[in-house]
Amino acid sequence: MAQMIEFNRRAFLKRTGATAVAAGVAGSSGSFWAAAAGPTPAGAETTKFDFDTPYNRIGTNSVKWDQPIRNFKRPDLVAGMGIADMDFRAAPCITQALAERCKHENWGYLEVPQEYTDAIVAWNKNRYGLDIDPKTIVLTTGVHPGLISALKAFSPVDSRVLLNTPTYNGFYGDLRYCNLVPEDVPMRLTNGRYSIDFDEFERHISYATNTYILCNPQNPTGNVWSADDLLRIGRICLKHRVVVLADEIHCDFTMAGGKYTPFASLPDKEVVDNSITFKAASKSFSLAAMKNAWYFSTNPELLAKAKANNRADISTLGMVANMATLTGGAEWLDQLVPYIERNHDLVASYVSANMPLIRCVKPEGTYLSWLDVTAVAEMIGAKQKATSTSKPGKTVSPEQVVQEWFVENARVSLNPGSGYGTGGQNHMRMNIATSRRTLQLALDSMAAALRKLQPWP
Repeated sequence: MAQMIEFNRRAFLKRTGATAVAAGVAGSSGSFWAAAAGPTPAGAETTKFDFDTPYNRIGTNSVKWDQPIRNFKRPDLVAGMGIADMDFRAAPCITQALAERCKHENWGYLEVPQEYTDAIVAWNKNRYGLDIDPKTIVLTTGVHPGLISALKAFSPVDSRVLLNTPTYNGFYGDLRYCNLVPEDVPMRLTNGRYSIDFDEFERHISYATNTYILCNPQNPTGNVWSADDLLRIGRICLKHRVVVLADEIHCDFTMAGGKYTPFASLPDKEVVDNSITFKAASKSFSLAAMKNAWYFSTNPELLAKAKANNRADISTLGMVANMATLTGGAEWLDQLVPYIERNHDLVASYVSANMPLIRCVKPEGTYLSWLDVTAVAEMIGAKQKATSTSKPGKTVSPEQVVQEWFVENARVSLNPGSGYGTGGQNHMRMNIATSRRTLQLALDSMAAALRKLQPWP
């Protein structure tokens, strides 16, 4: 099967005239995508860490790559650009720490060392000036389990949870698990930029509203909320006794000129005391499979209630990998974030110049692009196709039709916007945390497919 995937990919790249060829170099830890047998593409750069050489994840049960290949039966996939993890080879400090720990061949019960909590405190202090009392840090298996522990503590079954939408699709799964009802609060959209409608937000609060999930930076729109935005929404929540659950997992990805403001750093103690913050290194260092996160609060009562529902099954290797990033990963991340920003610049300029059927605005944060595909959906009759293919018990959205169209015609897998709540209609989410070669190839392939719908010089 692996040989067939490689053969089909080579054939497809040859047909499209791409400047990169696939060359799998088998190894015990996976495969490399060798760079093109040609000139280095524009935008490639020299850094201490290599982000430009494509890294082949196919055959590793990758949700981002193997899943669309399997689901859409497309072994010649050009780029998996869906779920939010990164394609880069792990930071060397992670690999070294794991290799060192594996020399000790015993995997008995683990005692979490104090140094781990200290590293979390130091990371937040050094990067964001945020002081966290180490005694308030609660380890959990991931941000999802952490959020669920808080939702179960503060939101009775069938009550409502506020969400600024479009927002992270995973929140809806957490709410379903807890038997809660999402209360979507659509954001304002002006010239591709989103903002919070504070009056609308307050109107959506009722007696049945107990919690609000803040996403900062906002996934998928890329907003990095200002201190004024956070303070205003925090005071509304405090006024209506709505607990703020702040998911700040994308905080390390803020573009130049922007500033991430931790909710816990706001200058109103009562507002801060009405919140719990959830964080992890999993987005910053692509450690999602290591199942490790943490949350904290300045309010002992809130923390105790959430902690009562938390059961953290932290693995040895997960803790070792995360500890390595917090103590030795800063330099790697500091070089990665500008690389991601230049990927965003490439997407914004390329789409503007070569994809008149798509609109996008460079985000303020995250490694996600939010694409307006309204014109594409109309030209392929996505709404009609969705209606005709939906069946009892299985509704197909127009955005899923657009997703399949891009896989079929461009061999690029994106996330359908319909999963991100109100306001996700006619949008797709594209993960650009990949090598510039892979990104360029994906954009070229998408543009070629779109030209078949509407010729463009």
